[in-house]
Amino acid sequence: MSSAAAAPSGRRAPGRQLEVPHLGRARLAVAYSFLVHGVMFGAWASRIPAVQKQAGLDTTHLGFALLAASAGAVLAMSFAGVLAGRFGSRAVTAAMLLGYALIVPTLALASSFITLTGALLAVGAFQGSMDVAMNANGLAVEQAGTRPIISRLHGTWSIGSFLGAFATIAAVTAGLSLLAQFCLLAAWMAVSAAVLARLMLPHRQPAEGPTLRRPPRRLLALGFLIFCGMLAEGSVGDWSGVYMRTSVLSTQQEAALALGAFSAAMAVSRLVGDRLTELLGAGRLVTLGAVLGAAGLGMALALHMAVPAIAGFALLGLGLGAIVPITLRAGGSQPGIPSGFGIAAVSTMGYAGMLTGPPLIGSVAGVAGLRLALAIVVALLAVLAATAGRAVGTPVTIPEPAVPTELP
Repeated sequence: MSSAAAAPSGRRAPGRQLEVPHLGRARLAVAYSFLVHGVMFGAWASRIPAVQKQAGLDTTHLGFALLAASAGAVLAMSFAGVLAGRFGSRAVTAAMLLGYALIVPTLALASSFITLTGALLAVGAFQGSMDVAMNANGLAVEQAGTRPIISRLHGTWSIGSFLGAFATIAAVTAGLSLLAQFCLLAAWMAVSAAVLARLMLPHRQPAEGPTLRRPPRRLLALGFLIFCGMLAEGSVGDWSGVYMRTSVLSTQQEAALALGAFSAAMAVSRLVGDRLTELLGAGRLVTLGAVLGAAGLGMALALHMAVPAIAGFALLGLGLGAIVPITLRAGGSQPGIPSGFGIAAVSTMGYAGMLTGPPLIGSVAGVAGLRLALAIVVALLAVLAATAGRAVGTPVTIPEPAVPTELP
């Protein structure tokens, strides 16, 4: 599929911006919300092997338990959008973070498949709701300013994920129990919720109701790309630690470092993604990223040593980092399709990949082993590399976002 118009410059077309007091403070606050979300994800993903052992689960049961988090997120996301429109994205972000903080310690107390599944169902609901609200707030801050920030916000999330993995390394080294670590994180999250409730942009945009129509074929093609990319991201987030511990026979610190290297590399890739898109073109960058990611994960699966595996996960992070921002930008830049509908349609398919990937990997691992299950991700990235140039195309425009309807 050929794409529209001129190559991206990373700049927005001139247009009307809102005069918002303390915009710099609001920008920092929404970035902090992404950071907090990422830290908890990194800490949780690094502790999955310990939770699995505590609950006495094999890979198949762990995969189905992780599916509960996916189900909770998917069920809550649409309601979170309605709540953000009614009460404001700032209030919903803070409220969901507070609820998230209250439920986090239950993950450390789960001792069976049933209790872990229930805890993850609630965690997924709060995670997904916060994700919707903080992205809505980030878009409002971007629209109120003069430069794009969404890609950097997602880079901040990746930095947070790295810090969360590093926090687990520090906690294990210090001899903290799983419960003690999660209680400390919960306390920090609760304080952060109070801070965000005061400092984030007070944005409220009433919802116009859901759009229930089939996306056109060109959006489905982009949706397939982001599905593959986010499936890989979610699978590595949930299964890298288990793979390091059970297949590579690494230490807990090395398992956490593998996720940390992946997250740090992804953060770097997202922070420089706009500039690389200018230099290489969107389609070429996605293709090269998919090839690099497939090679990195393939190396991690082929070599049974900790250092090459950690390096392979880092290469995978470098390759995957730019795929999501580029695909979302392309989805919002299609001629004849409102940018909001395009981004929403592509995002939904992306989340389907991220949320269904981990339980799929767990189910296959229970039958064929985790190494072969993760090889599915390598195959999908190879397909992505072969189709990205046609689906994305080299040139992509960055549409001017709509001005928020209300900033009380």
